[in-house]
Amino acid sequence: MIELEHVSRRFGDQIAVDDVSLSVERGTITVIVGTSGSGKSTTLRMINRLIEPSAGTILIDGKDTAAVSGEELRRGIGYVIQGNGLFPHWTVARNIATVPTLLGWDSARIARRVDELLTLFSMKPADFREKFPHQLSGGEQQRVGVARALAAEPGLLLMDEPFGALDPIIRAKAQEDLLAVQQRLGITVVLVTHDMEEAIHLGDRIAVMDKGKLLQYATPTEILARPAPGFVARLVDGVDRPFRLLSLAPVSQIVEPGTAEGPPILETATLRDALSELLWQQRDALPVTASDGSARGRISLAALIAHAGGPTGGLPASGPAASSPR
Repeated sequence: MIELEHVSRRFGDQIAVDDVSLSVERGTITVIVGTSGSGKSTTLRMINRLIEPSAGTILIDGKDTAAVSGEELRRGIGYVIQGNGLFPHWTVARNIATVPTLLGWDSARIARRVDELLTLFSMKPADFREKFPHQLSGGEQQRVGVARALAAEPGLLLMDEPFGALDPIIRAKAQEDLLAVQQRLGITVVLVTHDMEEAIHLGDRIAVMDKGKLLQYATPTEILARPAPGFVARLVDGVDRPFRLLSLAPVSQIVEPGTAEGPPILETATLRDALSELLWQQRDALPVTASDGSARGRISLAALIAHAGGPTGGLPASGPAASSPR
């Protein structure tokens, strides 16, 4: 859906983004991660032309964004910032309706869309439509901010450190909300964060940047198992890599024929969940079932250890890594 071709941005003599090229597939979440000053937010803002590239080309759906006015371009792209950016003197309903109103939607269509989005985010329309931002919790404000970005039914959502101001519990819930909404709507998301844990959890692909350069662009599994030398390797050193690798693969990947005693594990659960349950239950194996309760086999501690063995956590020594399952 998005192509960046040799994109750079200079501010005077300073190079903020240096010759970045990458492709974002439709219906996926791409996370740009890096430390402060790495160029990640500048890269994001060049996609919707809040910042103009100094060089290179950005294509959305094959069309050069430079051929469209910035205002027209941005009305077709959802945008979420840290702290949600809600208008404090507007109600929740009016905040969500911002872009549809600018686009000239009729009032009935806007009202339906507001209620649809509030329902999508588990906020009863009758309870939240007429509230003001100061009457909402931090998590509720963030949900309204994302709802506003989605109001005009964009196919692309850009998110700049959207969860940075939230406490850990609310942040975790906001991340799960995003995954659920993205899967339901099939939108394409590009998200910026400085948190590698968040990038691994949310991203189908991760772009690691430092000092304006793109150092590695790959799946979470590939980055954990085979990080690029230098900065990327140091960045993932702080992540619990073996357990993270297990969290990126489903139980169905190593389910064995046979039976076992104990509480069953869903085949869609992660291998990390399975390991936790095996250790908690103090068992060598547990039964595996499908979502409808039908038997699928068993998962054993021995199979888990064999799968996780070696530095690549069960990945082949070469070749492309599998995308992280959802």
